[in-house]
Amino acid sequence: MGQEYNPLNKIELAIEKLTEVSVNLDKMVSVHDQRLTQHEKLMNNLESVLEKRREESELKLYDVYDTIKSEDKNILSQLNDMRIENSKQYETITGRIIKMEKTIWLYMGMFSALVFLMVYGQNILKIMVVAK
Repeated sequence: MGQEYNPLNKIELAIEKLTEVSVNLDKMVSVHDQRLTQHEKLMNNLESVLEKRREESELKLYDVYDTIKSEDKNILSQLNDMRIENSKQYETITGRIIKMEKTIWLYMGMFSALVFLMVYGQNILKIMVVAK
């Protein structure tokens, strides 16, 4: 019999095995701890990048809103200028139409008087000559 049954040997063997398991567990915990640390760093980096992108997007959005506001003001100003110009043009055209109407009525009156004189002129002359 090569080895005798010795409870101390078995305990020593069990202690050695437990020590190996403990060392292996320490290595595994160390590796997992490293991975967790790397993941934390990665998550922190991702959070900072996301926050930076959010801030950039927010600034761009404010720029877009400012551009829209300034363009709205510009368009409203142009519309107001056009309204004023259209009012002036309306007044000018209305004045010209009124003058044309007056001129047309004047010419129509003169033409009517001329026609009247041509048609009844001889009768009027006869009455004027007889009345003298």
